Order: sequence, then C-alpha cells, then structure tokens
Amino acid sequence: MLNHSIRPLITLLAFLIIACDPDENSNEFNGENANAPKITVQGLMPEIEVFTQIAVEITDDSNVVTNTLIINGKEIATNTDKNFKFDINPFDYPVGENTFIFSSVDEDGNETKIENTLVIKKLLASIASPSLIVNGRIFISANKMTGELLTNVEVFKDFENVKLYADDDFTKQPIIISSYVMLGADNLVFSEIKSIANIEPGTDLITFQENARAFTENTYNSNSVYQFFYFKVQEIESERIARSLYGRNSKGLGASINVSATNIVDEPNGFTSDLRGSVSSAHNLDNLFLHTTNSRLDSSFERIKMEDYKYLFVNNPGNQSISYAQFLSPDKVGNIYLPSNVERYFISVRGYKDETAYNNQNSSSMYYYASPDNNANGIVEIPVINDFNLIISDIRLSINGFNSVIASVVGEKSIEIPHWSAERNQETIFLNGDFDLFKLFTSKTIPGGDRTVRWNYFHKKQNEVNLLIDSFEFPEVIKSLAETNQFDLEIIKKPDIENITLIGSSGNLKYEELLFDSQNGIPRPYNTDPVDIYTLSKVLLSAQGD
Repeated sequence: MLNHSIRPLITLLAFLIIACDPDENSNEFNGENANAPKITVQGLMPEIEVFTQIAVEITDDSNVVTNTLIINGKEIATNTDKNFKFDINPFDYPVGENTFIFSSVDEDGNETKIENTLVIKKLLASIASPSLIVNGRIFISANKMTGELLTNVEVFKDFENVKLYADDDFTKQPIIISSYVMLGADNLVFSEIKSIANIEPGTDLITFQENARAFTENTYNSNSVYQFFYFKVQEIESERIARSLYGRNSKGLGASINVSATNIVDEPNGFTSDLRGSVSSAHNLDNLFLHTTNSRLDSSFERIKMEDYKYLFVNNPGNQSISYAQFLSPDKVGNIYLPSNVERYFISVRGYKDETAYNNQNSSSMYYYASPDNNANGIVEIPVINDFNLIISDIRLSINGFNSVIASVVGEKSIEIPHWSAERNQETIFLNGDFDLFKLFTSKTIPGGDRTVRWNYFHKKQNEVNLLIDSFEFPEVIKSLAETNQFDLEIIKKPDIENITLIGSSGNLKYEELLFDSQNGIPRPYNTDPVDIYTLSKVLLSAQGD
C-alpha cells in the first residue's frame, strides 16, 4: 500500500495539464480518455531540494481505482486510495534528473498516466552571509559534526542568501555551518569565524535570521534613503534635560526614525533644544516617541532618574516648536529587582503598543541607564506608560571579573543569576543547568603582529560535548588565504582566550530561534510569544582551574 510510512518521490508533471494554481501549487491532470480518473496534485515543485509533502486526490465514478508509482524504472508502491499524501525526501534519491511515472486506473480500465523528470538537489542549509567589508572576502562552508568538510562557497554581496548542497556520497546527518570573514592586508588581516553546529540538513536558517531582526538579502537595502527633518522643544528647565531628549522608533528591520539634540540655546524662558531627525524611506514620519534619556549625556552631566523622566508622542514632528510643558510623566514607575552581588548594570528599555507590534518588530526606545561602579542598590526603576502594553528591558549585569549576565525580560521582574555551569577538560566540555544552547568564543593573536582571529562556535545543550576542534577541516581557499598572509590557520585551534556563553529562555523556543541577534548580543525571535531570555558568559576554566 502507498501510505505515510513510505517516502517515495513523485514527479507529477503533465501528460495533460488542465489547471495550475501557482499560489496553492495545485495541478490537475486528465487522461486521453474523458472517462479516465482526474488526478489533482498539491505540493508539486519543479525541483525538490528539501523534505516535501505531496497530496494526491483522485476523482472518478468508480468505487475503486488502482494507483501505481514507478521511480527510475522501478515499481515502488501501489494503492487503491482516492486521497493520499507522499513524503518527499531528496536524500533518498540521487542528485540530478529522476524519472517518475504515476498512473491511476479505474474499474473500467480507463487510465490517467503522468510521466516526467524532476531535478533532485540535496540542500544542506540556507543562510544569509555576513556583510562584506572593503578589501575583504567571505566564505560559507558545511562540515560534518566530526569535522570533515562537505562543501564551501564564496559570497559576493552584503548579506547574500546562500544555499549549500550535498552530493550523493553524503548520508543525512546533523552538520556544522560556518562563515569566514577575511579582511585584506589594508585591514591588518582581522578574521572572524562563526560556526553553528547541530543543523539538520534542509534547514532554512534565513527565516530564523529574519525573525531575529538580522539582515538577509531579503531585508537589506543598500540604497535606503534617509530624509532629515528639524524641530524645536522650548522652555526646558535645564541644559541637562535639553541635551537628553532623544527618540528612536523602529518598524521592522532597517526602517527607523532617529532624533537627537544638535544645539542647545539658553533663552529667557528656558533652554531650547534644536532637534534633528532622520527617517528612512521605509518608515512613515507620522508619530514619534520622544523622551529624556541618559544615552545622550556625557559624564559632565548628572544622570536622568525617574523623577526627571518625561515623554511625549509627537505627531508629524517636522518643522514645529513644542513646549516642554506638554511632556508627561510616566503613568507609574516599575521596578526591576537585581541580585545582591551585581557590581554594575546597564539597562535599555523599549516599548511595544501590543503583541502585534512586537511580532512586526515595531518598537520605541523608552529609557537607558548605566549605574556607576559599585553602586547597584538592587532596584532599577523603569518608566511604565499605558500606551505601551508590552515593555522589554535588556539588562547587562557585571557580576565579577569572570562572569556577566544579560537578561532580556518582559515587564517588571526579579532578576536571578542562572545556576548554569561549564567546565573544560581538553576538547570535552561538561555542562549543567536548564539552558538551551551555548556559544564558545575563542580568540587567537597571530604571531608577529596585531592580527587576531576570533571564532564563535554554537552548539545545542548537552551534558557533555566533545567539540572535535582539532579535527575541524577548513576549506582549502581559507587555508591558502591565511598562508598568503603568513600564518597557519591551524594555530587558532589553540586559542589565547576562551569564553563560553550559555543561553536560555523562559519559553519553549527552538535551538535555531536563539542563534541570531540584531547586533546587540541578545537573541530574540519576534515570531513567537514574548519570553524572558538570559545569557551567562564566563571564562571557560579547565577542571584544573586553568
């Protein structure tokens, strides 16, 4: 019988095509005889490169039809069902053209037969590359978990969407996807490697990158145009407040409004803040959240505290004057509670109108504060504004010289230092705690200069992980470029610095959802319910304390 447990690959292209809906990917087929069964197929693609499901429906006056599938000349299966589905796994078939024949015969012997050739590719993964830098080159590779190189490609534009394919010698198994950023001699040959382990073949990492607000070829616009606008806030009580005014609204990736003070004038009725704003072409200049913040003040000014905090929603802010008397205080003051052993913290707060705005990545910067050294009193005050039904605070905590924590939390929270641990014994790392994945960071200074190679290696959580770094195979082109710049790439497997970051969330997130961030160091997927996310970074010590 032909059923869910059998995974044949079927090409159902035209013997006679009656209709094709490209949106639903639905095709209808009739035989030469008008009384022959009509076959409707959904999920048909001209090429198959990932695990795919095809649904087949047979329409015929007969109570029973007999269906037969032949792949590359070999009968695979038969059934008598009028509705059924097939799982298509490209790793079950050879790369290239495969010939498929599917026929359905009714009780009167009327037959519809579909025969064609379909191209099979074996996608290992798709991923958007890092951005290119002047005089630099970027490569993407795939390796087995044991380190053997499978394939590699060079990319030629910023955030290029890359697909890596396997050949017929590959047996389906988890893989490592790596990117290599190589800078030219004019940039002192700084190099960076990022490796992501435990990737299942066929994974589309681009979707996870975009959900985390990381740029891809689909979202990056090198020709984005910014327009500038100007307005004033007058009658401000102090120069400190006048300088602190700031606004940043984001609508998805690459669409934003940014406003800050460019000139402060001391006038009879108070200080005037001349504000300059920029708005990207992908954003509408309709509403701006403007507020006081510490991020615009240098060390000569006293910090903005909650008693000084004011905000205003400004409609169409260009070319107008606003009195500071219109600014409002928060509806209430919220609290983030810190552990007693925190030495210093940095906090930034952003607000979302609701969860729809969160999923669309539409946010407003609300607050920023950096505590003085050794002055964390255990309570951080944050503004609570009723127009923002969802508030997320990113808090960076310095614990001691060996540990730091980033907590990205929803609403008011008591922050706890995660009880996670990691210890190294040669190439084996022993881990404990309720986290989701870890990132190993290594850095190696190349002998004879200031050149440095950094390597970030992501891995799913396991209690014991053998990294097999020594057996990791670099692409020949990478090794050749290193040799041209007079260093042996193999030496980075013996780093000068080794840190580990453990990453976990309060939700049931997938491994891939916590791999990427929008360049602020905190992974956060925006296509799921908002959850708390923690990272714990520490120097990775050996069992002997090295």
